[in-house]
Amino acid sequence: MQGVPLVPLSPAPSDLVLAHTSKPWKTVRSMLGLVGLLFLITNMAPLFLAGLIDADFNGTLGPSDPWLIFASSLCSIPVLALIAFLRRPRLTHLVRAIPHPSGNMVHMMSQDDVLQSPQPIQVVHHVVHDSAPLEMPSRKALWWLFFGGVLASCICLFPVLILGFTPLTALLFIAVAIPAYLIGFSTPVFAWWSTLTHYFGLQTSRRLAEWMLIAGMVSTVPAIMINSNISPVIIDFLGLSMASETSLGYGLILMVSAPVGEELCKAAAVYALARFIDSPRRGFQIGFTVGLGFALLENMTYILSTFGALEASSITFGFTSIIRGIGSIPGHGVWTGISGYAIGCHLTLRRPAPLLHLEPRQEATSEVKQWMLVDKKSGQVLSASNAPQPPIMIPRWLCSSPQNGIQLPTTPAMGIGLAILGHALWNGSSWGISLLTANIHWAAQFFLIFGWIFFLIFALWQVSRRILASVLLDYAY
Repeated sequence: MQGVPLVPLSPAPSDLVLAHTSKPWKTVRSMLGLVGLLFLITNMAPLFLAGLIDADFNGTLGPSDPWLIFASSLCSIPVLALIAFLRRPRLTHLVRAIPHPSGNMVHMMSQDDVLQSPQPIQVVHHVVHDSAPLEMPSRKALWWLFFGGVLASCICLFPVLILGFTPLTALLFIAVAIPAYLIGFSTPVFAWWSTLTHYFGLQTSRRLAEWMLIAGMVSTVPAIMINSNISPVIIDFLGLSMASETSLGYGLILMVSAPVGEELCKAAAVYALARFIDSPRRGFQIGFTVGLGFALLENMTYILSTFGALEASSITFGFTSIIRGIGSIPGHGVWTGISGYAIGCHLTLRRPAPLLHLEPRQEATSEVKQWMLVDKKSGQVLSASNAPQPPIMIPRWLCSSPQNGIQLPTTPAMGIGLAILGHALWNGSSWGISLLTANIHWAAQFFLIFGWIFFLIFALWQVSRRILASVLLDYAY
């Protein structure tokens, strides 16, 4: 092959369209694989900080344990390495050849690759980032999977409640608990994500959307450190007790530490994705998705704890899954969406030209902006980036009319402050109701506590409808 010139890599042309096979469940599988690894990190990371300030986890400063720091750091290395490997950049090598009378029949693509053809051709090749669009399963399918899966799981676990644990019911418990756990903690998050993606109408690459969710999951690490390591030391320094759920110190964790720490950590995750925010609406979308990522990892712990009730798991699992699926999960999304909207307003004013519309950098590795989705069986084109988008009709149950919209804050401090306030009202009022009903009959206590929870969910729904009306103001109704 001496004398055959090496064909250099070149930037992909701006009008290049990449075809991708439609795989609506790929993102769900990818995130389910990562959430387990990140769950391990969230349990290892607080051990590092505990080794510095409170190794015995008693809420008082000290002792320091360097071996705890060393062990937690050492155990986290392979998990972090695996996460980095799974999230490595996805690159595609594109080779384009066209017949040309002045072309060659042999082309050196690299030191090891040669392209031969029976006729003269001209060849160019590019290395591009994977720009597959975000594609989610049907929101209806996800909601049916969630509610149907929770109901079926509760029915299947009911014999354990009636008969207690026997060898047969124990096997039934194990067989049902594992798929029930997966459905209970994950499907409501993906259902809300699919709903948001469909009605927002913002083109988003799959990789960017996954990073939004991952940023929310990663933000749980400092939030857990604040709630588990830092806040107990501060509360002990103030002379307050956390000995019981009715103590003031415990209430401060719920009303102050959790809202402030979690919303600041989630807002920091939104800021980490600032280069992708080109409008307030995009900021709300990123904030909402970050909130869903936080809720996804948090939900793992809550749903797992329901099976600690053993014989009563059919009741605890059902109530917790439904309440968190329609209340706490969208609550995290809405609160962080408010912060994201304000951050989007701030960044838009600072950056008049949207970053997402800049021309790709002129280098060998570039990102292709145009795409199409193709059915893998029939080869039919399902959608394309340059195809006209049909108008999105948002149902009134999800979004109120524009004249009823609530205008959100446009400065980050005000937006994050409002998110903290909403979170604190949710946590604080729930804790207050549990205090007020502590000494009454269990039936009245059950009725009041769950009545208040459903009132909070209803209030969140009504407020969210008006918030979305303001965020999506330019859509036709």
